[in-house]
Amino acid sequence: MEVSVGKVTSKGQVTIPKEIRETLGVNEGDKLIFLVEGDKVVLRKVGSEKLSDILSRRRPWGERGLEFQRRLREEWRSG
Repeated sequence: MEVSVGKVTSKGQVTIPKEIRETLGVNEGDKLIFLVEGDKVVLRKVGSEKLSDILSRRRPWGERGLEFQRRLREEWRSG
């Protein structure tokens, strides 16, 4: 298991360490999914996965399903 440490900025941003980006094949402009599992966050690179597949597996914190879907679709379009 690879371990690296990042730091959260005042804007809530975290830099993904170079070793992790290389291992995952993450490049500028790639989309990532953050999955919360208990007290852990799993970071996954979005490949050719359909938005509907992602939505069917996970439900966001504090957002109703339809609100989450609208927000996620807008993020996909603008990114």
